[in-house]
Amino acid sequence: MNTGDIRKSFAAFALIFLLRIESSLAGSDAVTFDFAGPSAFNRQTFEVRTVSGLTHLITAVEALIQISEAEEMKWQADRRRMAAAIPLTSMNKAALKKFFSEPKELITRRDRRGLREMRQLARAALETSDPLNREALIGALLELAAAIHNNRRPPVPARLDLIQLPWVVWDHWQNPIACGRTTASNLEVDSEDRTDLSRIDPAPSTFWRRPASVSGVDLYLGFGREKLPALEDKLWTYDGPKTGYGSNPGFEVKSGDLEVKVKFAETASEPFTTRVFAALGYHVEPTDRVEHLKIKYDRRLIREFHLRKEIRMRCMILGFVPVYTIRFQRRFDPFDCIAWAVLNDGSRWTGAELKARLFHRPKLKHPEDQPENFRSEVEQQLHYLVATAANVQIKDQSAKSIGPWDFGGLGHEHRRELRGAGLLAAWLGWFDSRFENTRLKVRQVDGQDSLVHYFTDLGGGLGRGTGIFSPRGELPNAFDWTFTRATTNTDGGHPFRITGFKPIDNTPAFEQMTVDDARWMARLIAQLTEEQIVQGLVASGFDTTQVKLYTEKLVSRRDQMIRDLGLEHEIVLLRPEGVDRDLAYDPVLDGQVTIRTRTGQRLAAPSVGLVVAHGRIVPDIQGRSRAR
Repeated sequence: MNTGDIRKSFAAFALIFLLRIESSLAGSDAVTFDFAGPSAFNRQTFEVRTVSGLTHLITAVEALIQISEAEEMKWQADRRRMAAAIPLTSMNKAALKKFFSEPKELITRRDRRGLREMRQLARAALETSDPLNREALIGALLELAAAIHNNRRPPVPARLDLIQLPWVVWDHWQNPIACGRTTASNLEVDSEDRTDLSRIDPAPSTFWRRPASVSGVDLYLGFGREKLPALEDKLWTYDGPKTGYGSNPGFEVKSGDLEVKVKFAETASEPFTTRVFAALGYHVEPTDRVEHLKIKYDRRLIREFHLRKEIRMRCMILGFVPVYTIRFQRRFDPFDCIAWAVLNDGSRWTGAELKARLFHRPKLKHPEDQPENFRSEVEQQLHYLVATAANVQIKDQSAKSIGPWDFGGLGHEHRRELRGAGLLAAWLGWFDSRFENTRLKVRQVDGQDSLVHYFTDLGGGLGRGTGIFSPRGELPNAFDWTFTRATTNTDGGHPFRITGFKPIDNTPAFEQMTVDDARWMARLIAQLTEEQIVQGLVASGFDTTQVKLYTEKLVSRRDQMIRDLGLEHEIVLLRPEGVDRDLAYDPVLDGQVTIRTRTGQRLAAPSVGLVVAHGRIVPDIQGRSRAR
């Protein structure tokens, strides 16, 4: 067997390692790799709390890094040959998918980044003589192993037997929250007050840090910034499609050294939820709403709009007879996300007009799939496209992703900061706590690598918090006035229930939340002022009626939460007499909701012809008569 054959065989073995790496709960002594070839099976276990185990782990990881680098070079060379033979603008749909899809056998750049960190941690664990430091290093090593494993973990099972369906639906419908009975395992050991466990912070971790001042955070700017990024003034260049899993369309653009991820849908709720999570101490990717983005015309933007990884599940009978394939993503029309096309002469077309003029056959089901359908003479007239409202995340070049982390396993379900996040999620109605909406990242801090656990997708909130399969965000009328309820306990305690909210997926940390964990988080939430809530809602692009109704509902949910947790004698209620659920609000008569920025400027939330009547947002049918 020549060197090339050995390399390819080992690459196949490495794939099985990545698919089947096991990282057990915190306290485990081993990381297990499964290497499997065409005619052999060899299970290797590395006891990471022994010198020999760490030494052998370093050797195996170094070999995998070499394989990864070689395979990456080969894949990139193949892609260059593809692009040289046929430009991306002229590739057919199948070729585009192949070009942007990582080969299944590839140990990706993210995996390789994680493997390098594993090697570094293993070496450090061998060198240290401090038992506590070694334990921390081993814990981080296991976190890396889990993140690498999650890179290959599908969002849904590939197959489902119809016999299993009733149990799957029942399990999905349950997704319990706040059922915990055990104390969080990571409380500060040197806390002065041990009589009330709900007052004790978790020990310092990579998941959360106590904010210096919650009430001092500017939620209009958000994320500790001094000013908002000026994104709408730039002319952006298309940089590539969204190729991961996800329900909503998007792409990436750049301007100079600035790179931005653009996502359509959930354009307002995600910026707000992200601001609140950040203010309360969690690591997030700063997210803003833009009303428009100017992007230099590029055919690729339109043609590569559908390159997300498919989320689908095959329904089977008796495990081998396929009967139906469920597809969890719908295909979006890229022209629905284009407000205007601006021509070289300054004139403009709507997205619908652009679609009608850009193609020889615009009425095909997906006219953009056929490169020969584009009219080049029309393309030559186009200067830039103006995208509709979107949420955007500026890429942080100092933080690089390794892979998702989960709310269960490795002791995560016993962490106070992750249990408490369940109450925060319920208050905001953020239901999408699936593992793929998180990332373990390696971040450069003062020239040193540091592992940090991020919440990277906080879309899906401020709407209907329950549903058999898919709750919906950004529905102010469906957002409940309360989400907690006190219950009677025969042993003299003060339990509570969360109502009208369930995470979309089983979330062990949320399930294990206790009253103490909830009270800990409630004290953090209560530090947010009403002014900050309004700041965040205005910054996120909600219109004035939405800001008004959401503010009242968030205040109502806050105050009732405080009562139900028995904290009303400690925390001041914002509406001691209760909120007016029969709220009436007319921006014309009552004035638009305004905020004052740090520079003293007054900003008003936009008015779009809506009013609040009997606690619900409705069209302003009286507006026309007032105008006359």
